[in-house]
Amino acid sequence: MTRLGSRSLLSDGMWLSSLQALAALGQLAGIRLLTQILSPRIFGEFSLLLGIVALIAAGIANPTMQAMLRYYPEYRLDGKGELVKTVALRQLVKLLIWASPVVLVGMVTTLIFGWIGATEIGLLVCLVVVEILRLQSNALLNASSAHRAYGVWAVADAWGRPLLAWLLVSVMGTSLVVILAGYLFASLCTWLIMKRFVPNEEREITPLSEQSALARRFWKYTLPLLPLGILGWVSGMADRFMIGAFLSPADVGLYVAIYGLASRPMLMFGSIVENIIRPAYQTSLVRGEMRTAHGYLIKWVVLILLGSTVAFVLACFGHHRLAYILLGKNYRTVSFLLPWLMGGYALLILSHIANTVCYANEATRNVLFIETSSAILAVAFGYLCIKIGGLKGAAQAVPLYYGVQLIVSFLFARNWLLNGRR
Repeated sequence: MTRLGSRSLLSDGMWLSSLQALAALGQLAGIRLLTQILSPRIFGEFSLLLGIVALIAAGIANPTMQAMLRYYPEYRLDGKGELVKTVALRQLVKLLIWASPVVLVGMVTTLIFGWIGATEIGLLVCLVVVEILRLQSNALLNASSAHRAYGVWAVADAWGRPLLAWLLVSVMGTSLVVILAGYLFASLCTWLIMKRFVPNEEREITPLSEQSALARRFWKYTLPLLPLGILGWVSGMADRFMIGAFLSPADVGLYVAIYGLASRPMLMFGSIVENIIRPAYQTSLVRGEMRTAHGYLIKWVVLILLGSTVAFVLACFGHHRLAYILLGKNYRTVSFLLPWLMGGYALLILSHIANTVCYANEATRNVLFIETSSAILAVAFGYLCIKIGGLKGAAQAVPLYYGVQLIVSFLFARNWLLNGRR
């Protein structure tokens, strides 16, 4: 890696780290605000609804966004980045059309059984649409290494959504409609502002044959990834739904609150490192600079290990203090779960390195197998541990299934990780 490249990477890293740190503080402040004014039951119900939004949005958009991250840097080198965006948009529209009947059936079923009202459903649908648009714009910012714009957006979202929800609840009273409306309006406003910073290139007329060829590459790449939205959701969200089924919505609220203290900073840290290194790693692969690409992977692993170790030690010795500062008083009794959850997420963000290597080398079937095994283990371990140990069992299951996922992912990516071979 050249000295100029090292300086650029360091500069991007400093900017993104600062902005993502502000975003992490916003997310933690949001947990503090919401747990201060919401009962565990309401907070639990709200968290379950956000989980449904994440399931639908990620299930529809994530495969196409991964393809965009893979091909945009490659085609942008030839001045054809807009072609990738066009093909991605067409594929995304197709997936939306295909998913519509399933979503419609779910909405009708929900109304028939009276689980939530029509107003809540309308807000959830709008949240799904805005979330898909946000995922697309975020992927473009990431793929084009627009780290500063990406970081500013993350800060605006992290602070804006819980703050607006808190303000609306303070003025209008506590209800799911008010909280969802706050999140929706804040998300929409930040997207409308920040989408202007998404890179645009001059459109060129490309032959239909070239468009069709890229569309085939997209489809071949994304086909094994289509189940990943559901699989990833099962790995990260199934435990709270099982807690709701076996225990109570209030227990969901307690669990989600302490879960957020562990997952959000760790995912934010993993995202910082990934957004800095992944575009450079991807560009090195496109250029055939395998030694340079392998060097980026080594730096990636070392940074994740160091940061995760610090976070885990802080969780072990400071969970009481962290809960006192960052959670409402009704949620602090479960602070002892924090080290288990923090350790699990340390393993998860480490496994993301191997997943990214598989993505970059177009081994998407490997990713499908990794995520499938993780989802199965999450349900199996989660079910057994929750039935036996309640909330503590749910937290103890997290490092178990993410630990197995780490082992499986590194086995599938071992050739690229160990010696940089394609």
